[in-house]
This record gives sequence, C-alpha cells and structure tokens, in this order.
Amino acid sequence: MRLRRLALAALLAALTAVCAQIALPNPLLPGVPFTLQIFAVCLTGALLTPRWAFASQAVYLLLGAVGLPVFAGGAAGPAVLFSVVGGFLWAYPLAAAACAWIAGGRCAYPRLAAAEVAAIVVVYAGGLAGMVLLGHLPLNTRTLLGLGSFLPWDLLKALLAAAVTLRLRVAVPELAGS
Repeated sequence: MRLRRLALAALLAALTAVCAQIALPNPLLPGVPFTLQIFAVCLTGALLTPRWAFASQAVYLLLGAVGLPVFAGGAAGPAVLFSVVGGFLWAYPLAAAACAWIAGGRCAYPRLAAAEVAAIVVVYAGGLAGMVLLGHLPLNTRTLLGLGSFLPWDLLKALLAAAVTLRLRVAVPELAGS
C-alpha cells in the first residue's frame, strides 16, 4: 500500500509539472499565467491522504527549485519561488493537504467539490500574499481583479477534478483507499 501511495504521489507531482506547461498569459495580471495546475493540485488532494498530498506537491516544488523546468512555461530554479508567482506555488502543498483533509477519502461529489473549492481558497490566499510580498504588486483593486480573473476557470478545473476523481475511483477501486 505504501509503494502504491508513493507511486501515485509521484505521478501527481509529474501531472502538476505537465499542467504547468499549458500556460496562457493573463492580460489583467502580467507575469501570472493561466495554467492547469489547479486541476492537478485538486486531483492530488482528492486522491491522496493529507500527508501524501502535501508530499506530492512539495516534491513538485523541490523539482523546480533544483532546476528542472517544471514551473509554468518551463521556468525553473529557486528564483521562481520568490517571484510574483511564488505565493501560488508555495500554497500548492497546503492546498492539496487541505483538500485531502476536507474530502476525507469520501466519494460524494458535493464533498469533493467543497474540498476542491477550499483548495482554491488556500491557493488564492498564498497567491495574493506572494504577489504583494514577493512580486511587490500593490494591494489594490487592479491586483484583486487580476486575481479574480482566474476564479471562473479555476472553479471549472476544480469541479472537473472532482468528476475525474469519482471516475478514477470507480475504474480503479484501489484508489478509494488512498
């Protein structure tokens, strides 16, 4: 069972890296692109226990910090973690763990969806703090509107992750106990 969890955690860290490569610029918030990473973070939280979810996303950050091009647009290195997007990235392990904790391994769609929305709240809190503290953006209406421009897409990705989780748990019953 431990080896299965380790393999799944590694696979989900890799999925986060792949989802980061699908990046589109956000005209309302230059330097912070639209990516599919929220989908991977939510899926991580929905499929793993809080400890393994945290570890999976921490491994993703470690891979990028040591120089593998796993961050959005193929970026890498510790400087990315201390840039305008750093707060979002630092929040991923906490968001995945919070999602896993709230979901509690349950298979009900409403509970999964609520857990994944909670993950988005954690990512946004970290992202806003990072934009202000690391990216030196002012805490004003423009910054908040820029952050808000992600919300419809991130909610869609979270709800999709909940649906994928339910399908995966039916297709691979061993995942229900992860």
